[in-house]
Formats: sequence, C-alpha cells, structure tokens
Amino acid sequence: MNKVTHYLRDYKSYILAATLVLTIIVLILTESGKSAYLLGVIIFLLLLFLYIYNKNIKLVTYIKNKEDEIIRYQDLLREDRNYMYLDDRLVIVTADPKLGEFLGAKKDALPGKHINQLINFEDFPEKIQEIVAKEGYYRGGGICIGSNKKVSVSITLEKRGTDRKRGYQLILNTERDEEEITREMRERLFIDGVTQLPTRLKLFHDIDEHKENSIFPKSTLVYIGIDNFDTLNEFFGVDAGTIILKRVAEWLRNDMPTAQAQLYKIDFSHYAIFIPRFITTDELEEYLRKMTTRISREEFSFQGSVFNIELTAGVARGSENLPKNAYLALKEAEKLKKSYKIYSEKEEHQERFLHNIKVNKMIKEAISDQRIEPFFQPIFNLETNQIEKYESLMRIRREDNSIAMPGEFLDIAKTSKMYTELSRAMIKKCFEQLEKVRYPITINIGIEDILEPRVAQFILRNLKRHKFGNYITFEIVESESISNEIKVKNFIKKVKGYGCKIAIDDFGSGFSNFGQLLSLDADFIKIDGSLIKDITKNKDSEIMTRTIISMAKELNMKTVAEFVSSQAIFDKVKLMGVDYAQGYFIDRADPVLLKHISDKK
Repeated sequence: MNKVTHYLRDYKSYILAATLVLTIIVLILTESGKSAYLLGVIIFLLLLFLYIYNKNIKLVTYIKNKEDEIIRYQDLLREDRNYMYLDDRLVIVTADPKLGEFLGAKKDALPGKHINQLINFEDFPEKIQEIVAKEGYYRGGGICIGSNKKVSVSITLEKRGTDRKRGYQLILNTERDEEEITREMRERLFIDGVTQLPTRLKLFHDIDEHKENSIFPKSTLVYIGIDNFDTLNEFFGVDAGTIILKRVAEWLRNDMPTAQAQLYKIDFSHYAIFIPRFITTDELEEYLRKMTTRISREEFSFQGSVFNIELTAGVARGSENLPKNAYLALKEAEKLKKSYKIYSEKEEHQERFLHNIKVNKMIKEAISDQRIEPFFQPIFNLETNQIEKYESLMRIRREDNSIAMPGEFLDIAKTSKMYTELSRAMIKKCFEQLEKVRYPITINIGIEDILEPRVAQFILRNLKRHKFGNYITFEIVESESISNEIKVKNFIKKVKGYGCKIAIDDFGSGFSNFGQLLSLDADFIKIDGSLIKDITKNKDSEIMTRTIISMAKELNMKTVAEFVSSQAIFDKVKLMGVDYAQGYFIDRADPVLLKHISDKK
C-alpha cells in the first residue's frame, strides 16, 4: 500500500486540477440554464474517473502479489512441508520438525508455544483471527524472531475445518523458498517427464526469444508426428508407448538437420525441431526424405514383437505464425497421406481466400435465416453425481439440415465483420431458451465480445429485462493479454450484479496468466481438454492438472474437466478432486435443452 499511496500523492495535483475544471464547467452550464440532468451526468463521470483511477493503481500491486502467491502455493499444496497446526488460541499443536531449527527452537520444542513467541506478524493476532473467521484464510507476512537472524517470511493461515475450535493450519515460506519453487516450477513446465526433452512451452519461449534478439528473425520449424501411435499404444500397452516415445526422441536427436537445431516434445505423440535460421527448400526436402525413409527401415521391438515406426512431418518457415503454419502443414500431409509437406504462403493464401468467401456467405445466410443454434452439453457435478448445468455450444444448421461445427467457421468469422452478428445471434438464441425453461447454462464469450458495445450492451439489456442472470455462467476464453482490462472488469462486475457467474475456458492450453485470472474474478476454471484427454497416460498432463486444481482450491474456485471421454478419465479426475466433468462420457450435446431436462427427470 505504500506504493499506492506514493502514486496517489504524485498525481494528487492532477486530480484536484481536473476536479476544479469540471466544477467550473458545471457552474457555467448551470448558470446558462442547462438542465440538472447534465449536471448529474458530469458529476457521475467525475466520480467514475476517480474511482477507476484509484482502483487501477491498486490493481497493479494486487495482481503482482497474487501472481507470486499462486506459484508458491501450487508447490506447497503438493509437498507437505513448512507447515504447523495451531489450536484456536494460536498455540502450536504440531509442526514440521524441519521448522524447529529454522525458528530457533530445539527439536520437539515447538508444540505448546504461542505463535507470537516465534513470529512478529504484520497484523495483530485478533485481527488475523477475525479475517480467518470471515474469509476462511489469512495471507500476510511477518518476521521470525526466534532464529539468530531476523528473516522475513510470507504466511498463510487457514481454518482446519468448518468449526473454528478445530484450530488452524499455518504455512510458512521464506524468500529463498519462493525462488527455489519458481525455478522448480519453470523446470517442470519446460521439461517433458518421459523423454526429458524441452516442452511446447519451452518451444514457444525460444521462438519468441529468437524473434526479439536476432538480427535475422526468420527461422524454420518442423512438426513431426508418429503415425498410428494410438493404435500401437492400445495394442502393446502404455509401457510400450513410453519406450517408443523415448526411442523416437533418441533417434531424432541423433539425426538433426543442422548443428543449431533443437528437438522438443510438444504433446503426446508429436515432436518439433526448431532451427533458428531459414532453411532452403532443397535442404529441407533432402533432410525430410532421409529422415522419414530411414526411420521406416528401423525395427523396434517390445516383448518379442517387432514392428516399424513411420513419421509424418509438417514444416513452416518465416518469422510469424510458425507453430500454427507447421501444424497446418502436418495435418495436410496426413490428409494427403504424404511423408511431409512444406507450408507455402502463396499456395495456402489462394485456397484460404476462396474458402473464406464461401464460409462467410454461409454465415451471413445462416444469421439472416436464423439458423444459428445452441447445442447443450451436460456438466456433471462429481460431488452430487447429478447433471447440474449445460454448456451452450454454437452450431450452424446448413440449408440441407446438416450441422456445421465451430471449427469450420468461427476463426474465419473473427477475421470478418460477421463475428459480432454471429455472437449476438448465438446469445439471443440462448436467452430465448432460458425464456422457455429456467435452467442453469453457460454461454461462451470472448474478450472481443465484451469490448464490442453492440454485444456487451445487448447482454446487459437482456439481463436487466428478463431477470435470468442467476441461471447464466459466462465462459471467457483464457487470453495472454487483455487490451482494455478496466472495461472487461467493469463488464464482469455488472453481469455479476445480475447474478451471473464467470468461468475461464480452456485454462492450461497455453500461457496461463495467473495475475489476469485473478483480475477476472472467476468462479470456475475449465481445465483444457488437451490436458484431460491424455491424463491417464501422460504424467505431464497429470502434473499440470493437479497444479491447476491446487491453485483453484487456493482461490476458492471450482474446476471443470473438459473432454471426459471414458470411464478411466472420469474416475481419474474425480479422484484428483475436480468438481465437475464434461464430455462424451457424460453425454453429447443436444439442440434442445428441454430434452436433456426431460431425460434427466
């Protein structure tokens, strides 16, 4: 708060000057016979300006503090260390033995001591207990006074149960702990547990770093997939799959295209090679032909069975959209049953242009003919074992009555003027369903929808008119940055005022901005399906999911697992403590919300 006070003091003169100018304008307008309505508007704008300005300053410090805390507590919740249990009088009952030496107490001498004998808190104990009684936890700092050195520590104090008499749990961390945890988390996110190769996050980091620091930012990216890996994994088992992944990683590492090339493991059965320079077409084709041909001749064995591995590759070059273009090239090669494909901007541009015209025409006609439809997929409460609500998923019904999925049109719509109308049409249909039957649903919106006045005002008008906010959760897709955070926060505050809840969609799919997550005041975190679908066979997916669950619990948010497609995945996420499950194992989406409810009854 000292920093906040400093900023307010620095800008105090500007605020007072603005206030004086506006006051003079008000007086002039009032004397000129302008209406009292105009006076009220100007005063309101002045107060709003001061409120937003003050909040924005506080937000900077708040987000930074919370972002650091999240990283720290993710690790602490998985590792039972640096803790002690206190009774309702803040007297130590039990403690981690390792803390004794750190706090200047002899072994087993901590129980029976009042916590004030060891730590000087920033706040008074009575105030801390009041905060815990009200909020369920207290986070702050203090100075250890029992050790030889006065060491600053960060502290989390929380209830051990709903009954306050059951006492408290205190978690203690030093600055050294925080640095160590941050380093461990970074290493864990950047290293694949099976192959020990750098991960997709490390690849994205290296691409960005090369673009920023290189005089010649153009580079080459090769995406490589193991053909029919799922079939091999199911036939021979998970152990064989692990051996195959390690062998392929070793094989690729020994046959790199250049000395500067770096190999990465980007997901379950895909690798990437990043070369920090532009490789000519002739060089690439020579390498890709040799690579795909040589490995197909290699014999892999497992428990007496001998089999061959085949690879497919997609390549992109340049300085922009490398991962996306390499992925598109890989998918095109798989579709054409070729060993590799090199992305060509000119070739793709012409095809994409013609395709986009066709899709935009379909969207425009669908909006005009009211053929934008929400399909409703159940969301299952893993504690009550009941379907609790439904996610509304956008579909377009074609003229021949077939259904177009979002992957066919949504990205294209976002590049045209059709996206705003598409969003309005979808939200309108969801509201019409709620008018027919009041039952909890979720509605997907993007940051661009919130920042678009025609969409945001449409939502707010209907929430005010129809009074069905208590039945709506708005799912916001996680984004690396928000261009107008104040406007987004104000929108969220308004819809919450009508009883709506907020969920962060696809959390964990890319860079997860923890500070931004806090600023959105979310009630739910939807764990990205790319993590959930591999959670029973990929240790990294399991670790990342556990991290998100732990973080959500710390922030009093509920978690939803998407892509729950089997009994094994369902059992796994339930055991891990996920609150809700959604996917084909629960049920597929249906165009009529009433049908799901009838089936449920």
